Amino acid sequence: MKDFLEKTLRQNITIEENTELYDKLPLAYKGRYTFLKIGTNGIHWLAIRPKVDVGLVTLRKDRIKIEKLTGLNCAIFLKTTTFYIKEKLLEEGIPFVLEGKQVYLPFIGYLLSNENEREIAPVHLISYLSQKLIFVAIYEKWENVTVSDAAIRLGVTKMSISRCFDELEYMNVDMLGMKGKSRVIIVPDDIKQLWNQLKPILRNPVITKYVLQEDIQLKKKAGISALCELSLLNDNAYPTYAVTKKELTQTGIKKMKQVRAGEKIGCVVLELGYFIDFDGKELEDPLSVVLSLTENEKQDERINISVNEMLKEYVG
Repeated sequence: MKDFLEKTLRQNITIEENTELYDKLPLAYKGRYTFLKIGTNGIHWLAIRPKVDVGLVTLRKDRIKIEKLTGLNCAIFLKTTTFYIKEKLLEEGIPFVLEGKQVYLPFIGYLLSNENEREIAPVHLISYLSQKLIFVAIYEKWENVTVSDAAIRLGVTKMSISRCFDELEYMNVDMLGMKGKSRVIIVPDDIKQLWNQLKPILRNPVITKYVLQEDIQLKKKAGISALCELSLLNDNAYPTYAVTKKELTQTGIKKMKQVRAGEKIGCVVLELGYFIDFDGKELEDPLSVVLSLTENEKQDERINISVNEMLKEYVG
């Protein structure tokens, strides 16, 4: 951060940890931030650098408290953030430094420069391809995987993967890093923490559910059937299969008879937005299975136990 600030501000910077503040604030602050004392051309100010993922409301409140306590300007040092949070900081005039990208310190006369920042289109719903990329990266423990490498591994174009990288950057997914001037996927060691971060933005991969009168005996299994294959749970009296949009047209499922209330079910077919052939066994992958289950299915204690055991194995 020091080198970046000196290069951007074109002046000598002093940065040292301000340990005195830890004793003046509640203990929660020590676990939440590192406090820094900054010197720029004889002007002294403070910065808080989050140790964990901290929401905008908390950042705003904590910064104000520190400024009132010390009487000094306080900026927020961030390694990464979402475009939404950055725009809100700018809108409210809150000083911040986005490491390697941007500096906004109005109290010393330095306003935002977009020189090192890429414009990324807003993302309101994660794409199925981005979700597939995330899960494949977790299973394969990707490290320094570039756009080109990811495109080859997923069998899609580099342009498609580049858009996925943009989505992950906008949504502040903790999987993006830099190798030279190129963005890369680096899966963190703490998968459980990553999973908890991801849960609010992940989506159910099921597009449509078809409940058919006959068992059409497809190869790929999804939902409950996949969960049973991945655990000790007993399957329903009928199998649950998976098809992608392309396969749906080929099988002619839309023209097949679906069951009415009270009729015997032959099979269930889930049209999925993506399919990860987990371990080459033609099974929906574990994390997608968790997202595919209905609320009623999750209420079943046996299913809930199996899901938790599976998450413990693949997430930690």
